Amino acid sequence: MKKKYILGIQCFATMDSGACIIQTSGESDKYEYVAISEERLIRKKHPYTFPLHSIKYCMEHFKINSLNEIDLLVSDIIREPVWHRSGPSYNVKEFDYIKKIFKISEKKIVQINHHLAHAASVYYTSGFKNSGILIVDGNGTDLETNSFFEGKGNKIKLIDKYNGRGIGILYNVITKDCLNLGTGGEGKTMGLAPFGRKNKSILDFSKVKYDGIVTDYSSILRRLPFSDIISFSGGEKIKKLNINLPKRSKQSNILNHKWRQIAFDVQNETEKCLIHLGKELKKRVKSQNICIAGGVALNSVANQKLFDNTKFKNIFVYPACSDAGIPFGLCIWALYNHPLFKIKKRRRIFKLKNAYTGKIYEDKKIKSILKKYNIQYNSLKINKIAEYISKGKIIGWFQNASEYGPRALGNRSILADSRNPHMQDIVNHKVKHRESFRPFAPAVLEEDYKKYFKIKQPSPYMLLVAKVIKPKLIPSVTHIDGTARVQTVNKKQNKIFYNLIKNFKKITGVGCILNTSFNDAGEPIVETPEDAILGMLNSKIDYLVLGNFVIDSKKVNKLIKKKIVKDREKRIQSNEKKAIRSLTKNYDYKDRKKYFKKETKNAYWNTIQKPFFDLKNQIKNWKNKNNKIVLFGTYDETNLLLNKMEGFKSLNIEAFMPYKHFNDDINKRNKVKLPFKTIRKISKKQIDSEILITSYEFCYDIEREIKLKYPMFNYFNYYNGYSRNLSNYFKINKK
Repeated sequence: MKKKYILGIQCFATMDSGACIIQTSGESDKYEYVAISEERLIRKKHPYTFPLHSIKYCMEHFKINSLNEIDLLVSDIIREPVWHRSGPSYNVKEFDYIKKIFKISEKKIVQINHHLAHAASVYYTSGFKNSGILIVDGNGTDLETNSFFEGKGNKIKLIDKYNGRGIGILYNVITKDCLNLGTGGEGKTMGLAPFGRKNKSILDFSKVKYDGIVTDYSSILRRLPFSDIISFSGGEKIKKLNINLPKRSKQSNILNHKWRQIAFDVQNETEKCLIHLGKELKKRVKSQNICIAGGVALNSVANQKLFDNTKFKNIFVYPACSDAGIPFGLCIWALYNHPLFKIKKRRRIFKLKNAYTGKIYEDKKIKSILKKYNIQYNSLKINKIAEYISKGKIIGWFQNASEYGPRALGNRSILADSRNPHMQDIVNHKVKHRESFRPFAPAVLEEDYKKYFKIKQPSPYMLLVAKVIKPKLIPSVTHIDGTARVQTVNKKQNKIFYNLIKNFKKITGVGCILNTSFNDAGEPIVETPEDAILGMLNSKIDYLVLGNFVIDSKKVNKLIKKKIVKDREKRIQSNEKKAIRSLTKNYDYKDRKKYFKKETKNAYWNTIQKPFFDLKNQIKNWKNKNNKIVLFGTYDETNLLLNKMEGFKSLNIEAFMPYKHFNDDINKRNKVKLPFKTIRKISKKQIDSEILITSYEFCYDIEREIKLKYPMFNYFNYYNGYSRNLSNYFKINKK
């Protein structure tokens, strides 16, 4: 039977860039896949680069020689439903140029909604016959933040969604702009939160309003987007908050009361928000199961709170639930839904076996690397490694295929004794070189998890948090609040890791060890044996286990480090050149320069001028037809149009209906006097009128209200998910 291949990649330059390929054949509903994040291969965290290395890696896994062998490329939509420049106001990057010259027919390219890709990744790996699906992230297609889906059989249906602002982007803003914990620092905020206290809040969420899927944070947060070509180019930044918050300097102790309390407040609000969304989803979808994905699903504490406080009986969270998992979600959606992969019988939904999606480095390959750098080694004896851990030694553990997503699950791990009360500090300071407050996860035998943790079901992917039953027994994996982010381990999922913990239990009586990702602070998790050797040389790891070989760090010549780094860099550069040659056509620096110049100009136009010209053309159209218009918006935006927008005064305006907030600037409560009749609701008398949305800040909220309450009316919204408001246009184009 001829094999078919699906390639999944993101459509824009994201910090979670990566690739996935699914292989399927004939009438079988079984499939194989490989997936990897670009950062693992180029050794640069959050790279925002085109996934050349990831695509090459996945193709090599299946021995695919050319992109011609790919049957379908699936990508997501970030702003506009187009392959090129889906985010038309973003700064132009190498990512965009590579897409322009990517060597695949555009007839083979399909794009789907970003949240649908998240939903596919989690539902089609859940093993459930039906499920409610909750997606919560910073933002996806056209600024979507919350989405409800229903999975039934092998189909996924959108139930509802909310755009513009949500808990995901609020958590991100507090992490980056207040706590100053950097890109991707949300996990640090989650770890810091338990050091704060209840009932002594700094952040005020009292004005936040929940209504079904709507989580209205407009009292605190402005609507997205928060970045565009202007802000990236050093121009005027976009204001993100409606409240004033301090920004922590790097010198300020993160454990000072103010910062830990802010972390507590935003984490507490996240838990409330997810519980609310879980309950609302349960009302809309009559299933005992819930699937969760999106970046917020990495918040394992909130996941557990949602599960404990709703009536769902089963929960599944995809291990690569952030945007790192989007390439797989794109592929798996196509497998179940695109006609190219249709089979006679209905495709079954298989429960995810494990999270190990990388390629395996065989012992022969590892041995050749050790020989190349003259590194001494011994053969692996599991009981000996367990004994080392029991005696306080720290182990670098490298086995089989790497994990997908940000959690190390026993193949690219640093391991230590869960019973040692000093081990958290030792690993944080001497191995990981990171903040002292950050906790570590327990890896526990699946048959023993109820002895140590109050949790209802196994948690193989470290995405549920539980109270520790005997914190004094396993102090190094118990956080300050008495909880732990649990990984349960069984023999089917990871035999060698299971056997290691089993041997540790034979020695100590405790079937639980400390497990953290094998990487230094600010670095991606290791992928290759060379990465693991460098990880050992850069830290106080005592022993490194590479497949069936054990290396004593004290016996390694530290001078080899420079050579390994140099060789790795050469290999990365060589792989990139090969990938550009095989995956692109006619890469040309002059053409690239011309492309950047043209698209940069277009990006500025889309950011500043597009709303003006779209509205100008609509006004002209309405005047020609003498349409009746009802304005639905805010006082300040409507007044801006009245004073600045040519032709606006001569429109046949019947009435103005103010949105519940008086102004786009919610800190200004004054109502500007407008020369229009003010109404509270649109009546059937205005059925022959069209609605003009006159708000930037609340255009998505108003659009949603129109669809729910006034579906019979045509409406026009001159803003979109990537433009700035008209005040920016008028500021630049003063007359």
